[in-house]
Amino acid sequence: MLDKGQTLTCLTSFLSASLLGMLVAAQLCMAGAVNPAENGLTALRLGSVSVDGRPALRLVVETRTPATVKMLLLSAPYRLVIDMRDVAWQVESLPKKGRLDRSPATAFRFGKPEPGIGRLVIEMDSPAAPFRAFALPPNKGGHRFVIDMADNGRTAFQVAAAALRDSKPIQFGGAEVTNDQRAVGAETKMVASAITPPIPKPKQAKQALAVTPVAAVPKPQKRPNRWVVFIDAGHGGKDPGAIGRAGTKEKDITLAAAIELARQLEGSGQIRAVLSRKDDRYLKLRQRIKLARAQNADLFVSLHADSAVSKSARGISVFTLSDTASDEEAAALARKENKADLIGGPDLGVEDPEAANELLRMFQRESMNQSTHFARKILQEIKNMPGGDERGHRFAGFAVLKAPDMPSVLVEMGFLSNREDEANLNRKSYQRKLAGRLTGAILRYLEEFGPEI
Repeated sequence: MLDKGQTLTCLTSFLSASLLGMLVAAQLCMAGAVNPAENGLTALRLGSVSVDGRPALRLVVETRTPATVKMLLLSAPYRLVIDMRDVAWQVESLPKKGRLDRSPATAFRFGKPEPGIGRLVIEMDSPAAPFRAFALPPNKGGHRFVIDMADNGRTAFQVAAAALRDSKPIQFGGAEVTNDQRAVGAETKMVASAITPPIPKPKQAKQALAVTPVAAVPKPQKRPNRWVVFIDAGHGGKDPGAIGRAGTKEKDITLAAAIELARQLEGSGQIRAVLSRKDDRYLKLRQRIKLARAQNADLFVSLHADSAVSKSARGISVFTLSDTASDEEAAALARKENKADLIGGPDLGVEDPEAANELLRMFQRESMNQSTHFARKILQEIKNMPGGDERGHRFAGFAVLKAPDMPSVLVEMGFLSNREDEANLNRKSYQRKLAGRLTGAILRYLEEFGPEI
């Protein structure tokens, strides 16, 4: 329907034009008519941000009114799909599809897959996933929502895709502006400057390329066809961890076990093993997570050796992250392990995923679900080890397990406060046997749940 102003303008055009002009004016009037109930996508911008010193893509979408958005991630090829409720394309002088020259974004298109849904698709050359999304209030224009994306590997993409698939639409609008968000204008540019026209037909290709050359898009480095497993040897340096009855230091046991596990994983030919430390050094808990994410790890395995007041306590425990501990013993252990950071002083420069936005919390919940599958594989493999799987799968708020985009487990390999466990953990034969069981569990998990290689 046209309002009175639109109707008057159209009628004036009819009365003052020739018959041909009248037809053209009629087409323009009808084309310009906007459904009052429909929102409009009025601008797109692309920019760059930095995450832990690594470049990331920033996408800014501007709409006439606050938007309700459902995001999806698809592969083959990699795509970010943004479905917006009752949104039409209203970007002046910009076609509904085109190329992009800011990696990982390579192209975009807009369409209406079903009534009432406006779909923006961003094609990508690597498995980049959103890690932050927020809204900005109007500022000399429409309402804006911002999506920051980075390539943290195939598993991070897979975790994000699963979480977004099961998520509810997000209402962007009315958000308070943070210092990080205020910088959006300075860090982005109009997407039109990054677009080249759609690929022409073959007979026009030579002329079109000469007139509008496509900006070079950096090709991502080819990743080896192996999974990446990050092995974290607990404690180290000025933090010895638990001390056994015979004087065994936890930091020495975890390092020896980590090196043996890495050797066996590499020997499988399917896994590249990365160690958090190869010698006796101190690392903060968040630094260990940061190192694993920098390697785009598919799994995070933290190795520890427990200690208890009761000298009879023994066996292997497998822990995953949870806001609520499975039992008081697990809660106490998590508190003790988390205090390891206090040895090196406060770590104020690293973002805590607990304080991150809802998007990361959503991904972390999916990562916790995947971690549970991983823990079960380990328990199946250690049934006939000393102490077996009697202690089972447990969970608590371990800081070292808080990576939001990779399955993570903490394995307490035994109790240094128990004479038998302490003796076993010092034996190379036992270390090899335990590493073999963990290797089997890791391979079984990745073959069933891991990304394709």
